[in-house]
Amino acid sequence: MTAIDKLKCMVVAALWAGTATADPLMDFSMFNPPEVSQRKIAEPMVSWLIRSSPEAVCTQAQPKDGLARRPEGCVYWHLASARCTIVTTTHTSHSQLGHLFLHCLQGR
Repeated sequence: MTAIDKLKCMVVAALWAGTATADPLMDFSMFNPPEVSQRKIAEPMVSWLIRSSPEAVCTQAQPKDGLARRPEGCVYWHLASARCTIVTTTHTSHSQLGHLFLHCLQGR
């Protein structure tokens, strides 16, 4: 491998590493779910909708007791029915779904 090839590999690796750490959709850190006593909804029924305008869906949805927004989606919940509805675009990740689900459990 020539010095130029090594340099190219280093640049690609640096760009990839910088992208991975800067992209909020790529958060793979471990966490513990909140204790049942700390949840607004202990065991929610969860739905996942894919829409081009998630925020509009979450804002207009009724009935709901609250909602949380993130850049790539949102979630709204209804306490009486123990339901959470996660709404994202087609561009999402497992991490994004997890963040939105956690908002639902905590009701904030």
